[in-house]
Amino acid sequence: MMFEIKSDRLRVEIAHPNEVPNITTRFDRAGFITEIVLDGVHRFCATEPNNLSHPSSGGRGLCSEYVFDVSAEAKIGEPFPKFGVGLLNKFEDAPYKFWERYDAEPYNIRVEDSKDGARFITEPRFCMGYAISQKKDVWVKDNRLIMQITVKNEGEKPVSIREYCHNFLTINSMALGPDYKIRMDSIKDMGKDVLNGQIKGDGHGFTFAQYSPSPASVKVPLEEIQIGNPKIFEWSMINEASGARIDVKDEIDICGMTMWCADHIVSVEAFHKLELAPGQSNTWQRTWIFDNI
Repeated sequence: MMFEIKSDRLRVEIAHPNEVPNITTRFDRAGFITEIVLDGVHRFCATEPNNLSHPSSGGRGLCSEYVFDVSAEAKIGEPFPKFGVGLLNKFEDAPYKFWERYDAEPYNIRVEDSKDGARFITEPRFCMGYAISQKKDVWVKDNRLIMQITVKNEGEKPVSIREYCHNFLTINSMALGPDYKIRMDSIKDMGKDVLNGQIKGDGHGFTFAQYSPSPASVKVPLEEIQIGNPKIFEWSMINEASGARIDVKDEIDICGMTMWCADHIVSVEAFHKLELAPGQSNTWQRTWIFDNI
């Protein structure tokens, strides 16, 4: 089941927590955005494909994830926390695998929605000394989609978390190729050679040598990213044949970036670092701007 938020230019579809497709044991069930439409013409969301080295984990559109694996502290048959999802049952003597389908006791998430926005309140649930609360506000204004998140450590132990939005994005489902240009002024010059698969350097950014359905990725470590103050990681994606573009501003404490792509999907993953002692909180914001070229 979906609900919509709208501006004069954007229509955004959001899946209710714990309802298909928002039932994975990987992605934050608060603010799971499944479609974005600009001016009734351009569409920007894609579904995680199945031609991967692992089963699809059920991603689509803009879906966030908290990387915080403490499954080693639980015994088989015991629960461990997966922030954004709930308490997962450990069924094997192995680390958490993001593509697995775990038995889960979902966190309680309250939703307050209006015409142009929604608030998601994820209530803390204590497990193994760990617990966080989350407030996620998502709203639209003109051609902008804004997501602001506040997380508080409600547990007894410190937490070291990486948060990122998967950005399963496309422009009108157009296949990857030279018409796609991804610009990131704050990363090092990537040259002009093919880097991995069909991903090609394009100065401070990337393009594609030709179409490929196969997944490929490029990682840019923190030491190769130059961010000033305030800390804003900006990137853009344009498809010259489509007539549309996306500009993104991540106001985060960035700790690395991965660009993953396949077929018609580009997923830029900018990682936000959270180091929270008990009682501490952190707020960050991500903004997507959709427009014509």
